[in-house]
Amino acid sequence: MNTVFLLLCLPFGIPTACGWESPATEAPTQISFPLDLAIINPDAKEKLPPYIVMFDGGMDKDGTDIRGPLARLEALRGASKMFPESNQDPGLPVVLRGLRFDCKLNSVGAVAGYEVELLGEFNKIRVAASQDDVKSFLAGQRTTFVLAGEKNFGLYAHVSSIKMEVQLRGKEILIFNIEGDFTFREGISTYTSKTKKLSPPTSRGYLYRGEYADLPALPSI
Repeated sequence: MNTVFLLLCLPFGIPTACGWESPATEAPTQISFPLDLAIINPDAKEKLPPYIVMFDGGMDKDGTDIRGPLARLEALRGASKMFPESNQDPGLPVVLRGLRFDCKLNSVGAVAGYEVELLGEFNKIRVAASQDDVKSFLAGQRTTFVLAGEKNFGLYAHVSSIKMEVQLRGKEILIFNIEGDFTFREGISTYTSKTKKLSPPTSRGYLYRGEYADLPALPSI
């Protein structure tokens, strides 16, 4: 079920059950939840999402060659169909397909909480988000979200964390900075990546952009 939200152009207003009621001088933009925003790589020739590579060169943060464990982890996950060329990378490619924001209501229609999802190619990370952070984001302010998830398959287990600084501008999202970490266990051995830090190139003021889209339903990690 979609929930309607009134988005402000300014970071103030009167809170309502699931959003803001804008000042009389502002014309509100209507948004419905869930709010899906596909991430786009501006440097790609086609309108495709970006992907980042954890464990560059097949090395962990200590410089240990873990190409064997990484290959077995990727075999468990499956080969990429979105980016077949990434299957040859000795590291661990991670697709940043999009962000989904959702509003949860209680039985009387008041806000019970917010959730943010980061969707990849195979699965998604879903976390609770504070009302202050979501309202700041929907009001057009730069906001940082930390999305972390973990999965235990028995022999394998992994923990993934992505921190993103984003800003909503009308029907577009701008992503300014990203920090990513990945740790996985194979049997009794645990491997941790170097922190991946991405920032805008000198040619523009943002790293990636995004736009409204219908994102797929994916399993959570």
